[in-house]
Amino acid sequence: MGAELDLHSMTTETAFTALMEFIDYAQSMSMESVRVIHGKGLRSTNGPRLKLMTQQLLREHPGVLAYTSCKPADGGAGAVVVLLKSS
Repeated sequence: MGAELDLHSMTTETAFTALMEFIDYAQSMSMESVRVIHGKGLRSTNGPRLKLMTQQLLREHPGVLAYTSCKPADGGAGAVVVLLKSS
């Protein structure tokens, strides 16, 4: 795996920008995959907002080939592995 981004304690807006920049950076460095830690939203009063935002962004981003939840030891449902298209 190339790199990882932890979105914990970010607002949805800040996390969106950070994730977009992270994907662009990873592609510019020819990384094939990265990990994004968004958390499960268990302590959030409004539910898993970062998780939902991450999933939506990854679904729509033209540079993302696929993504899946991590293995339990790597974050489970609180993180995703993202496969990137080659730039």
